[in-house]
Amino acid sequence: MIIESTIPPKTTEKLFKYLNKKIYMAYCPERVLPGNILKELVENDRIIGGIDKKSAKLAKEIYSSFVDGNIYLTNPTTAEMVKLMENTYRDVNIALANEFAKICNDLDVNVYDAINLANKHPRVNILNPGPGVGGHCISVDPWFIVEVSNNAKLIRAARDLNDNMPKYVCNLIINEFKRMNISDPKISIFGVAYKGNVEDTRESPGKKIIEHLISKGFNVSIYDPYVKTFDYPLDDLEDCVSNSDSILVLTDHKKFKRFKKTDIHNIYNSMRNKIVVDTKNILNHNLWKKIGFEVKLLGDGTSWRGK
Repeated sequence: MIIESTIPPKTTEKLFKYLNKKIYMAYCPERVLPGNILKELVENDRIIGGIDKKSAKLAKEIYSSFVDGNIYLTNPTTAEMVKLMENTYRDVNIALANEFAKICNDLDVNVYDAINLANKHPRVNILNPGPGVGGHCISVDPWFIVEVSNNAKLIRAARDLNDNMPKYVCNLIINEFKRMNISDPKISIFGVAYKGNVEDTRESPGKKIIEHLISKGFNVSIYDPYVKTFDYPLDDLEDCVSNSDSILVLTDHKKFKRFKKTDIHNIYNSMRNKIVVDTKNILNHNLWKKIGFEVKLLGDGTSWRGK
């Protein structure tokens, strides 16, 4: 029996004791990226935590039949912890980037410029900030560690910070609209998938942002060229931007990066107010500005007026 699903530490051992059978059992966390599953299934290294040496050996024989990457053997609790540590590492680093974005916004600094320069240090690799963390792994797995240890203070703080980013983004927009005194505001959401170029919306920060904006009296329309079904109605591009006051980019889809001049002109002519809030730093800002849009960037204090 091989378990691949993400589980709390000690779960494999507990299941083995509960089954109370003479079975071979191992935990081998999956390590695949949506959209590139088959390639990574074969090429990625694998960790196998066998309940005993025989279980580990048999599991290795199975994975060796299709895995080209290295295979490492350990005990099941270590293997369980490895999987959680991998996603927690990313979550904590994203939280650091998000905190930098907030600080840079306060200081009238462009966080992306600062990150780019900081990453020129040979031992620094700061990730990019964003409107929150989604997906079924990074936004969930750290909680498994928090639940089993009272020492996971940094991990909990990172989770709380990332979970609160949607509200932070909304407050930036709400304050800006109050300053501009826009009545009956409409926001056009670009992207509700939790990451670029996929249709997966699980734990998407977009849902939280939409809920919060609606609760504050905003009219919200949604455009996502990848997502087929969502908790709220999806529009085509034309209907989404019609009579809108602002575009809020939440997902780094390639299609958003590749808007041509004519596309942006058409969007411009359809909108009431010409504001773009780019939380992923993916748009061609100079082109949008040239056509007449006011572009605001998450983590760039110089783009937010009237603070």
